[in-house]
Amino acid sequence: MSDILTPNKHIKLSVSDKRDEQIICKISKALSTNERVRILRSIIDKSKSVKDIAKELKLPPSSVARHVEVLADAQLIIVNYQPGIKGHAKYCSQTILSYTVNLDSTETDRENNNSFVIEMPIGQFSHCHIKAPCGMNGKDGRLGEDDNPRSFFRPERNQAEQLWFDRGYISYNFPSPEEKGNFSGIEFSFEICSETVYYNNNWPSDITVYINDVEVLTFTSPGDFGGRRGKLTPEYWPIMSTQFGLLKKIAVNTEGVFLDNKMVSKKLTFDDLKLFDGTSIKLTIGIKDDAVHKGGINIFGKNFGDYPQAIIMKID
Repeated sequence: MSDILTPNKHIKLSVSDKRDEQIICKISKALSTNERVRILRSIIDKSKSVKDIAKELKLPPSSVARHVEVLADAQLIIVNYQPGIKGHAKYCSQTILSYTVNLDSTETDRENNNSFVIEMPIGQFSHCHIKAPCGMNGKDGRLGEDDNPRSFFRPERNQAEQLWFDRGYISYNFPSPEEKGNFSGIEFSFEICSETVYYNNNWPSDITVYINDVEVLTFTSPGDFGGRRGKLTPEYWPIMSTQFGLLKKIAVNTEGVFLDNKMVSKKLTFDDLKLFDGTSIKLTIGIKDDAVHKGGINIFGKNFGDYPQAIIMKID
């Protein structure tokens, strides 16, 4: 499967999945005022500055700035900074085209007794082959030496809450269930974005995911995100550096491959992964040598970025 997937702009959520609860609440709040709906309408297909939006909608710039923060928190827009006459100007761009919220029980609950769930700290990788620029951060400070791939093999890597590299791949080995059961689907979720100097919200990177050394899909991260502090990003980390990523969900079941709950291929199914042939299940995240966009990778843990989780594997 070599086709590169464009960023998913049509998101499907479910009230029966507790992982979606927070974002559903944020979206509902973001769409609860006429002013924020008008702002969304204003930037359809065109990025605009806060000043321009305020002038167009005849609203105070301070009010527009507050509304923009709420919309960005719900991931309905992305905010970046561009040089202006007086410092930097805030520009707002549309990110998501549609959200669908299921109100039934068709989604499998994460705490379902039939699920096998493991959360892996991002520093507990089993192997990596990376190229600088690269580095790691912990909750309380930097780990090892920046731009030295050897640092990734030091014991303190287990404390990593953010790691980044320009080229290569990183692998994690998850324990497989002791009982095979009637499992028919596997899902991995993690927070990730591109990597460049400081940050650049428009910096695409083609990221490939493998499960048990089987190539599952390639998706394009749209950028290396900054411009505001990540909700969990420690204060010691410079505000002009990478701050947060996107929460990506990659799933394979009997029907095919899904990215963020949207089917992207029927060529690969659950049985093709041979998950129970060994004692572990291998997840690999990297950039292929022939990738069109070689834009690096940032991976976030529970105490960095926007989402309080590391890498979660769920088998149903």
